Amino acid sequence: MIAMLATKKVVLAAVAVAMLCGLMTGCRYRSTACKQRGAVYQGRVKGLERAAIDQLKIGTKKEDVVRFFAENKFPISFDRSSATGTIYTLGCSPNGCGTDEALIGLRVDLDEAGSVKSKPVVVGIYTNCL
Repeated sequence: MIAMLATKKVVLAAVAVAMLCGLMTGCRYRSTACKQRGAVYQGRVKGLERAAIDQLKIGTKKEDVVRFFAENKFPISFDRSSATGTIYTLGCSPNGCGTDEALIGLRVDLDEAGSVKSKPVVVGIYTNCL
């Protein structure tokens, strides 16, 4: 009887630990559709990064920067020294993230004349991660 009680406690403790680990790491089933969205998202980030590096070389004029943002469906905003844009989308979030919501950001540093002065920066991140 005592051995059976001890076994039940061990089993309950193991189940509790497993549940806690699952909650802390965000373990969840990833559907095929989710995985496909994630692949599309990663492809878009990598493709945008390649295109930005190829087309927004140092010295590229402001009108070409504006065209690049428009062709890639990015809203553009300017401040004194850069052009930036962010789009919000869905991917397939990694463990630890609450949802599949993601963003892709693009920043291009500009000189006083509005020409590109350094390599463009593309970032892709999930927005609801711990």
